[in-house]
Amino acid sequence: MFWNKKDEPSPLGVPLGDLMVMLQPTSIKASLKGNTLTARHEHYTIRIEVVPPETRESENGPIRAVVRMITELPKPILTLFQGKEAEATAAYNAFAALGSLCADRGNVYIGSRLTIYEAEDSWRTLHLPLLMFTTICGTEAILGALRRTMTNEGQRGGTSKWTEPDFAQVEGYLSRMCLCTTGGLGLTAEFGLNEGAVSAAAGDHKTALFQLMADQPHPELGGGLFCLLQMPHQLQDEHRLNQVCLQLNNMEMAAHDLPPHFGAWCPGKLGNNPAYISFLPNPLYAASGIAVNSGFWAMNRAQWANAMLASLGVRA
Repeated sequence: MFWNKKDEPSPLGVPLGDLMVMLQPTSIKASLKGNTLTARHEHYTIRIEVVPPETRESENGPIRAVVRMITELPKPILTLFQGKEAEATAAYNAFAALGSLCADRGNVYIGSRLTIYEAEDSWRTLHLPLLMFTTICGTEAILGALRRTMTNEGQRGGTSKWTEPDFAQVEGYLSRMCLCTTGGLGLTAEFGLNEGAVSAAAGDHKTALFQLMADQPHPELGGGLFCLLQMPHQLQDEHRLNQVCLQLNNMEMAAHDLPPHFGAWCPGKLGNNPAYISFLPNPLYAASGIAVNSGFWAMNRAQWANAMLASLGVRA
């Protein structure tokens, strides 16, 4: 009978039961019911739900399922956003690591999304670590950094586990498809947004700038890998830029054929441009090929964002 139905540890083929097991040694109180794992922190709760894709077939092959992670913010924090969702989310998303502040009809939350394809075999090596560390520290990255800023508390430092050989590995893959250079603890690549666009240095104005940096610790999480994708689109009005960033973050949560969303759109540093930032804390260094994957995710995200910005009336 319905009320005797057991909880499914692998809804839609996604083994959420594995995540629950990994959270058991922590202080997080996790429970699994149906297609949703609920992770209760001391001051907030994260809902991790498995949903079917809006369209199963895609250019990247059939989609198995979509995992969405949603953190309802504590009420005292929500007061910071009332009546100014676009400006506040744009400012605080600058502290994002593995999730973004989104706003849906006045409801502000922190969200992340993982689209899983049938042909993928990356659950234990990549997807599970991403979901686990996002559950543990994704929300705290924003709330903790916000607290440090408001109380003038010092920022965390720390040495990154990513070193020069890791950037050389990423360059080995990306240089086959775009202009890519490394130097010290960093990597820079340019993704052409139309045919023939190669580099801004060559006069191309339709390239997205991507950077990986191991010398930029997160104010709350400490050492790790900072990932920054900057679009060339410029908006003259700051409020409009903030609105566009908020719209992009909301779009990222859709159950679509999209690269993993573990980061946030916020104003960039090229002059009123939208940028996507994410930060991989040191424990994620053990996730197989995550830096290389971050490069490919950024390349695909740049193409998607270019199309979405055009649909919003913003062109490079």
